[in-house]
Amino acid sequence: MNLTRAQQRLLVYASKNPDNGCWEWGGQIANSGYGRLKVRDHHGELRMQSAQYASYEAFIGPLPDGVFVKQTCNNRLCINPEHLELFDPVKSGSA
Repeated sequence: MNLTRAQQRLLVYASKNPDNGCWEWGGQIANSGYGRLKVRDHHGELRMQSAQYASYEAFIGPLPDGVFVKQTCNNRLCINPEHLELFDPVKSGSA
């Protein structure tokens, strides 16, 4: 399996938990309890991004505007793309 640079970078900070299948983030953690890291945006500027958002983009694809990425396993540190799903607050009526 050929991994992209973004995928490799994320996996360096992840520990795979064999009990629940979570890839638990071991890098910086925000006060909210979610993982985060610095990434370069499409303009080349550094910015903070949630680890689950970075994982979704690296392993699945671009994020549509206005959606959130949430973990189906309810583990805030999980970045396993199989545990990530999009959540649209407008469509769900939570806006």
